[in-house]
Amino acid sequence: MEEEKKARPPRPEEELEKSERDIRILSDFYSKHHLGGNRRNQSISEEKRSQLFKKWMGKNKKVLDMGCRDGILTRHFIEQNEVTGLDIDKLALEACKNNLNIKTIWADFSLQIPLPTSSFDVVIAGEVIEHLPYPEITISEVSRILKPKGLFIGSVPNSYHLKNRLRVLKGRLIDYDQTHLRAYNVMLLRQYLEKEFVVEELTSSRGKSAFFSIAWFGRDLVWRCKKK
Repeated sequence: MEEEKKARPPRPEEELEKSERDIRILSDFYSKHHLGGNRRNQSISEEKRSQLFKKWMGKNKKVLDMGCRDGILTRHFIEQNEVTGLDIDKLALEACKNNLNIKTIWADFSLQIPLPTSSFDVVIAGEVIEHLPYPEITISEVSRILKPKGLFIGSVPNSYHLKNRLRVLKGRLIDYDQTHLRAYNVMLLRQYLEKEFVVEELTSSRGKSAFFSIAWFGRDLVWRCKKK
């Protein structure tokens, strides 16, 4: 009897409880990470990235801001667009909802985005996919929820810019952020994006569109893609 009890598969309600526990653990972790790193109420290259995102998405679009946090970047493109915010950090998401009065969804979207197929015109992922364990799955999910010819717009840190390369030569880590699960350069980013999308533009928020300049001197990599 004891062996049968140990071998019994978990019941659906037990799986649900575990899932809810997992998301709460992740939510608490990211809340502490954002607060401890002074990441609330600020966004890297906020003005430049927000202007690019706003220009690229246009108006009168149904937009998902994936990893919106407290909405500090989101606020720049909610005018004349129907925007939904999605994040794992529940406290930050509540601030986003209260400050911007937009629809928000609390979820762990590392394996599945809990939204219907072909439901958005634009998906934004600003400084998000470097935090996710399986980029191919995430990008496939983004493609799934986008309408035909929908846009995927986002950014990641350029882990291989000149300053980081020199830091590695001195025997230091290329990235000290423990939440960054993947170090991106131009080639790796293209490799993932081009599985599902046509890359229409790949640049840096600081300008420079030549491959060499971005690869060595861009502190971030910013893209606009269209669904194939």
